[in-house]
Amino acid sequence: MSVEAINVRHEIPVIGTISFGHFLSHLYMLAIPPLFPLLRNDFAVGYVELGLTITAYAVTTGLLQTPVGFLVNRIGGQRVLAGGLFLNALAIALTGFATYYWQLVALMLLAGVGSSVFHPADYSILTARIATQRLGRAMSAHTLAGNFGFLVAPPLIVTLAALAGWRVSVMAIGALGMAVAVALLFMSAILSGVGQTKARQADSWRALVTSPKIMLLFVFYVLSSAANSGMVHFSVVAFKDIYHLPVTVTAVALTAYQGLQMLAVLPGGWLADKVKHHELLLALCLGLSGLLVLLSGAGGLPFWAVISFLGCAGALRGLVNASRDVSVRHAATDKISVGTLFGFVTTGYSGGQIVGPALYGWIMDFGRPELVFWASAAFSTLAISTLLVNRLAPRPT
Repeated sequence: MSVEAINVRHEIPVIGTISFGHFLSHLYMLAIPPLFPLLRNDFAVGYVELGLTITAYAVTTGLLQTPVGFLVNRIGGQRVLAGGLFLNALAIALTGFATYYWQLVALMLLAGVGSSVFHPADYSILTARIATQRLGRAMSAHTLAGNFGFLVAPPLIVTLAALAGWRVSVMAIGALGMAVAVALLFMSAILSGVGQTKARQADSWRALVTSPKIMLLFVFYVLSSAANSGMVHFSVVAFKDIYHLPVTVTAVALTAYQGLQMLAVLPGGWLADKVKHHELLLALCLGLSGLLVLLSGAGGLPFWAVISFLGCAGALRGLVNASRDVSVRHAATDKISVGTLFGFVTTGYSGGQIVGPALYGWIMDFGRPELVFWASAAFSTLAISTLLVNRLAPRPT
């Protein structure tokens, strides 16, 4: 057996282990929302209050990712990942015992703390254990596993709740994550020591916020996330008003957007391993995606064309997910570890998810649904500008 084949054989367990943890993290993000009608009755609260529980989850996840990156530097990715997954799963399981609304909010805050470890620890482990020439494919597998968690969560949790009640269902999926977290502690041959450095935390913070290249990546994540949130959260209702079709029909366009985005992730990993100029590839694909989004919301088209255009727009976004991650990897330095860097830019992604929906909601209330697509395309254009400026910025040493 060749050395190359041996290396690949050793990398497969790493990718599989990290990807399954990422799958669980996304499963837990969507474990509670499908249960809202049941929780509304049990806790005697409205949907606004229930929505705030998800906001609590997102806030602690976003705020803690960079500090968790520092922690990965100090003690390594294995223990951080195992501890975070256990905490995330434990909080989800304990919601099955909650009797008051404040307990539900507290547990979602706790779940967010656990969820904050995945990107810093996962990417630190992957970049340390996977050969550079296969890193794009490893990152695409990691991304696809997370997307699959989103896909599986609603039908799984609803089915379990119908069979055994919502409290048993969350306890069951939480117990699974806790068992996996304990197993991670015994996988030292795969994960131990990864990501641990002697970098000082103060140097890492200073290097993060003073590096033009890293700050541009942070802004890129904010803008690209805001562009995507318009399609995910508001395209269905916007299409309904533009084309005067029922939501059962307009939702097909969003399904095409998200489904083809998922299908393009793995080919995008192969592409990321082959190309050298990832920023240019990102700019090209996001530019075409933004144009297709704009055409989709223009009105006057047969809706089959809208479905096709939006599906292609999603595929173009999925195709460059791995190239985006590889670009971030290349920005790491001796003072900025991979885990810290991914935690920092992913905070930008959370920022886009917070800012974008409020803007799109205001546009819909204003009565101009076509502007949802203009705004999404505008965010994509601004994101492209950060990529092009980033190519001119001095590379970190």
